[in-house]
Amino acid sequence: MDDNHPPKLTTEIQIGRQAIHDRRLNVYGYELLYRDPKERLSASNGDQASSRVLLNAFMEIGLSRIVGHHPAFINLTEAFFTEMPDIPFEQETVVLEVLENITITDAVIRGVKKLHERGVRIALDDYCFEDRWHPLLPYCNIVKVEIPGVDLEQLPDLLVPLRDQGITLLAEKLETAEEYQALSDMGFDLFQGYYFSRPSIVSGKRLTENHFLVMRLLSALTDPESRIQDIEELIANDPALSMKVLRYINSAACSLPRTINSIQEAIILMGHERIRSLAVLIALSRFKNKPASLFHTASVRANMCSSIARRIAPELRNSAFTVGLLSVLDALLDQHMDLILSELALSAEINAALLEHRGKLGQILELTQRYENHEPPDERILSLRELQEIWLDSSEKAFALTAA
Repeated sequence: MDDNHPPKLTTEIQIGRQAIHDRRLNVYGYELLYRDPKERLSASNGDQASSRVLLNAFMEIGLSRIVGHHPAFINLTEAFFTEMPDIPFEQETVVLEVLENITITDAVIRGVKKLHERGVRIALDDYCFEDRWHPLLPYCNIVKVEIPGVDLEQLPDLLVPLRDQGITLLAEKLETAEEYQALSDMGFDLFQGYYFSRPSIVSGKRLTENHFLVMRLLSALTDPESRIQDIEELIANDPALSMKVLRYINSAACSLPRTINSIQEAIILMGHERIRSLAVLIALSRFKNKPASLFHTASVRANMCSSIARRIAPELRNSAFTVGLLSVLDALLDQHMDLILSELALSAEINAALLEHRGKLGQILELTQRYENHEPPDERILSLRELQEIWLDSSEKAFALTAA
């Protein structure tokens, strides 16, 4: 078999990835889910096949390309815990989840206990405070509570025995800021849900002065007509921006043989596009109280849009990068995109792509977001295999960039 061409089954796998955040809204880890866009697996064997194909995919792809340095939360079926296959990862890179529909047999308990004794972290998924889970609690590090399924008034009392055992509490399926705050106050340590990836949009809100200044910076950085000297001046006049650019250029990610001390030299070494993307990402990060995964999403989208453009419309590569990067602005600002774009001096083509997915740039953004949402791609443009490789490369670049 040609080493450069993995088996077809592996290359067609789609991996779902949802961020898990800590109390400070930093990314703690990612839950990874199997997706079968062609629905080859039947309902009767889907769970077991998903687990095994997922494990094989990680050995083919490499976990670091999907989750960076964060732990991967992986849903596993009863057969995994009872058959006890060798774990193909370093134990600190994964958290193995016991699914809620598993029957708690003596074999399952023995399997979970052995994994725990090896130092593997175990999580109970969709924990419903039922007695049947008690035999597993001594071997579990994390308990995931599905918030829509519990009474929030009774929840504090139910959590006491778990906290007494030193178990980390993870709230999943959060949908509002109010839920996040209430559960944080109750003592939950980790959080997961649509609140972090699909914030509510509030129409009619004006930009604050601080946000307005950031938008002016974004406008200058994303203007395709701006000169390298303009960007240098912008960065040099912002101490925080200057510090982060120099920190990045001198980091292990760049592997330079000597220390760089000037913005001008950093820009020359990094190149126009790279320095612009880093500066825009840093500018976006100034929006406070937003999940870190949003900034990572922006970086992945930007790199993916740029890579897609490189294949189907090379002349739009830089504009596609900008479209991907700015596509999260509505989530960052909790405002409609049309209101935000009225504050930016962007081209009509970029506005049309962001607002309506129109034009070639809009097609590129839509292709990227469809892949994110595990929807079938238009293979007349790019195949699923090509998109998967582009996404993995973009994820890898994003982890390097957001580490600055």
